[in-house]
Amino acid sequence: MAHDMRSLRFLLLHSRTGGGHLRVTRTVADALTARYGEQARVTLVDVLAEYAPWPLSRAPDWYPIALRGGGRIYGWGFRLLNGWRRVRAICHLAWPLTYPRVMRLFRDHPADVIVSFHPVPVYTISRALEWTGLSTPFVAVGTDLVVMHAAWVAPRVRRYLVPTEAAREQLLRHGVEPGRIEVTGLPIGSQFQQIAVEDPAVVRRRLGLEPDRPTVLLMGGGVGFEPLEAVARAVATATPTAQLVVIAGQNEWLRERLLAISWPVPTRIEGFVENVHEWMRAADVLLTKAGPTTIAEALTVGVPMVLWGAIPAQETPNVHLVVRARAGVWAPGPERAAAAVARLIANPAARRFAAEEARRLASPEAARRVADILWEIASHPPLNSQPSGVPALLRDRFQRWIQTLREGVPLLV
Repeated sequence: MAHDMRSLRFLLLHSRTGGGHLRVTRTVADALTARYGEQARVTLVDVLAEYAPWPLSRAPDWYPIALRGGGRIYGWGFRLLNGWRRVRAICHLAWPLTYPRVMRLFRDHPADVIVSFHPVPVYTISRALEWTGLSTPFVAVGTDLVVMHAAWVAPRVRRYLVPTEAAREQLLRHGVEPGRIEVTGLPIGSQFQQIAVEDPAVVRRRLGLEPDRPTVLLMGGGVGFEPLEAVARAVATATPTAQLVVIAGQNEWLRERLLAISWPVPTRIEGFVENVHEWMRAADVLLTKAGPTTIAEALTVGVPMVLWGAIPAQETPNVHLVVRARAGVWAPGPERAAAAVARLIANPAARRFAAEEARRLASPEAARRVADILWEIASHPPLNSQPSGVPALLRDRFQRWIQTLREGVPLLV
């Protein structure tokens, strides 16, 4: 593929609130590098941890705490703030604290296109681009399969790249113009498409598992949901002929607890792993929380799913998507999840059917499509800078006031 030899700078913004945002960001970064080589100069920034004021800067640390008790508190807050007027009001109130930090982001990382994989900074960056008159294209890549929170909505977002038609419909209901939205699928690594053609028995042998024993893979998201232990115990009891693999993610406390258990079936306990694609291909059944990235990966691999939990409000629509496609079943709670897994283990025909339906719903080329769209946008910047909506005199006075605030109350900014 021949391209203009001019290198282009891509600023990709993510947050470590959960594992999905970062995984999708890295996938797109890899796709840009794979397709455009050294012409694509890609920078990844954890925008909340590195540039947000307190308390947003602590969001990656507090996210696992918010998910305790099944995520009810998180879901309540998610619903409460899901209105564009509320989002805009909060961003305007925080503007004196966020404006200097966004300007530092622009200075630290000049780019030909800015891409946000997280909703929280979208409106603030959009307003900063308008305030300064910068013409840098701004793109938002949705990282949930269905839900597009009102925080994604902002006037200076040139293009929204979303995983599904359902996500597109949500943006339309928020008032986003149809021409700014494109359905691309959710970007996942090419390794998931490649592993899908391998023999599961060969993969199991490579991973040190028994190659001919039915295999159940249990996952709880990047932060490792606490109910994972109860689910794992129930499954081990209900499937005496199977072997169990439990991935606890970044929850080291949970991993240590699981390692201390005397399991009634052969069981492997893993923490955070980089080869999720291999574990998925080794599995006959994937028992997982309804995280969007995990679901998108499982669809491509073609592994039947039993969804045992979901973050309220944000992930519950993912359940409906999978169940309607007949790629998996919804079985919340340890006992129901274990019973659903046992039924699938005993019914190879049902597993084959679910695997075929999963592949129909998959979008394995999404990362390539997103990379190509970003390259096209970066290659064709606006001919003229978009005029700032803020008069220069007012903007200068605001900047002087911000400097005074920083000198007088340095801890705030």
